[in-house]
Amino acid sequence: MSYSIVIGNCCSCRKLFGFNPNYVPSVRVKGEREPLCRECIEDANPKRKDLGLPEIEIHPEAYEPQLENV
Repeated sequence: MSYSIVIGNCCSCRKLFGFNPNYVPSVRVKGEREPLCRECIEDANPKRKDLGLPEIEIHPEAYEPQLENV
């Protein structure tokens, strides 16, 4: 049994972080999904709430390794 995790930069703060590509919150930039780190989501949600926008939900597995199917 093996696990994998993607390492990439947050499209907002540019911090390097690990994430599960199937569940990480993302935004489209030039047609491509770009990941957002937990800290940026937690920073954005109060602002979104104040603007009457829905908060971005973080899936429990968003920043966890995924089981790799070999």
